[in-house]
Amino acid sequence: MPARYEDRRHITPLGGLADYSLNASPECVVSGCVTELETRRTRVKNVHIAAFELDDLTGPTGRAKVILFGGPRSFFGLRDGARIILYGAPRWRNGSPEFENPDWALLKGDAATSLKLPDAQRPAEWARLLPIYPTVKGLNRKLLAGIIYDCVTSPELVLTDPLPGAILKKHSFPSIKEAFLGVHAPRSHDDIEISRRRLAYQELYEIQEKIRESVKMRKKKNAPSLAGVRAVSALTETLQFRLTESQADAVRDISGDLCKTSPMHRLLQGDVGSGKTIVAACAIAQCVKSGYQAAVLVPTTVLCAQFAGECVKYLSPLGARCREISSGAPANERARLLESLKRGETDVLIGTHALFNENVEFRSLGLVVIDEQHRFGVRQRARVGENFYSASSFPPLYPHTLMMSATPIPRTLSLALYGDVDTTVITGKPPGRMPVITKIVSDNHISDVYRFIAKRVTAGDRCCWVCRTVGSDEAGEYGGPDNTGGRGISAVSVESRAKDIEKSVSKLTKIVTGLKVERLHGRMSPEEKVSVIGRFSDGSSQILVSTTVIEVGVDIPEASVIVIEGASGYGLSQLHQMRGRVGRGYGRERGGVCVLLDSGKNIKRSQRIEILKNCDDGFAIADEDLKLRGAGELTGLRQHGDIPLKAADLSRDADLLELVRADLLFI
Repeated sequence: MPARYEDRRHITPLGGLADYSLNASPECVVSGCVTELETRRTRVKNVHIAAFELDDLTGPTGRAKVILFGGPRSFFGLRDGARIILYGAPRWRNGSPEFENPDWALLKGDAATSLKLPDAQRPAEWARLLPIYPTVKGLNRKLLAGIIYDCVTSPELVLTDPLPGAILKKHSFPSIKEAFLGVHAPRSHDDIEISRRRLAYQELYEIQEKIRESVKMRKKKNAPSLAGVRAVSALTETLQFRLTESQADAVRDISGDLCKTSPMHRLLQGDVGSGKTIVAACAIAQCVKSGYQAAVLVPTTVLCAQFAGECVKYLSPLGARCREISSGAPANERARLLESLKRGETDVLIGTHALFNENVEFRSLGLVVIDEQHRFGVRQRARVGENFYSASSFPPLYPHTLMMSATPIPRTLSLALYGDVDTTVITGKPPGRMPVITKIVSDNHISDVYRFIAKRVTAGDRCCWVCRTVGSDEAGEYGGPDNTGGRGISAVSVESRAKDIEKSVSKLTKIVTGLKVERLHGRMSPEEKVSVIGRFSDGSSQILVSTTVIEVGVDIPEASVIVIEGASGYGLSQLHQMRGRVGRGYGRERGGVCVLLDSGKNIKRSQRIEILKNCDDGFAIADEDLKLRGAGELTGLRQHGDIPLKAADLSRDADLLELVRADLLFI
């Protein structure tokens, strides 16, 4: 699909350029004769400059200066008197227009002497709406555009339309060939949008067809009926707090699904700190008390250790035997665990990707819980249930699946990605949880941030500081200056920032003896990460300097301050996730504080982070993130390849998705 279009249908007289606004700086097509041509070399190897006056022979105002850059042979045929056509944005210097390195072409034959230049005498790409395609490595962009144009305009091109004729008629859609013509060789801007929407509908239709088939296949499978609902009441009676109304509704939804004999496939969504873990624990308790085992899949070792601790706290009083498994466990210890799992002596197994190991064998798996499910691809999530079905019974029994996400998913994206999944949303936050105040601070005032941290640490709080890099102040942990692909944002590394904090904050916290600053990042071993979090949790360290590995899995009630460096380079949902790491204590006098730190220039350039300052609703933030960044970056879909959209845009094609689902009788 083209990335954009250049309108080259209309030639603007050079004398008319004065009507264009300097600030708008619109690109336009102009044509004229070359005069006063000068060419010269530059100091850069193989780079030459051609400078000349362009005269369209319409009078004193019909002149403009043109500067071209190119290789030694780039200006072949360019001479005084030659007639050329060019496309670019004029700049104004001393009241005269100037084009710097525009796209240009020589006019030949009659066109070279014609002043009016009809469309028929122009090169093809200079008389139409020209599609501009994304760069393909090793392929000239103009060559690619030419190949596509020749293909879609060829009378020999025959295409079978993948959409049913009834659908095309119902929505007055053009045929597939007409749609390709409208996108790649459009006659008007209306052509482009009509054709794009038709192709977008087709993409969404094909995806939703697969989802519908997935639902049909799932309903044909058998699952164990987990009828131990009394375990849910037994668990909630042991709690020191009452479930919120929204949590209780979620428990009822899930409990009802678990009693059925078809596999549950439910997504539990909830904002940061909404209490999803206790809802999952209720589901696990119902599974175990029904005589089946449960598996919990988490994305990181830190979260694995933490979730295992929560399971032990909530489920051990009910007699459930909970264990965790990691890829770094000693071989003999791992062998004993796998054997106990196979014999049914382990009721709940919590693990990372180690659960995908073919040696992991359950005696009777009834429930799979996938935490932070967006961190796993669709195929990975499917593998868990497919790998662990109970083949010993006939017909085979497939486990129920509960997916959880603390990253709220906009409705459009949810339908596109999880149309085959029942969704439950936990709204609000548990009572007693203090709000997190968000401050946007320029790094020119970092000394003030240090003083604030010193004050909070002295008062007994703990602080997280998020950096973009590990051991260098240039390259990010994942290859760029940030973890989302790099936007040229400079960053101070974890190591540099930790040393600076140790030096600066220690002077300001003389009351605190033995101030301890810990480091946490993705290059550490799983055991090191768990150890660091453990020391931060028990108060052995007061400040944790980390990369975004703390985005999930850190639940330290005493952590009340988080500083996020280079904040403008993150997505809003990611910032919201990291902000949710603090202020998780109940009834504390001091609420959480999130400091978004960046250069003053970046803060002004990225006013979108003001949205985060004024909003703590994760779903509203996710909607804005979808509009700003698109579905690919928001969910990591480009990495997983789960939903390769080219024409559809989920941030603006919600109506098309609803049409598709209605046409396929989803609703």
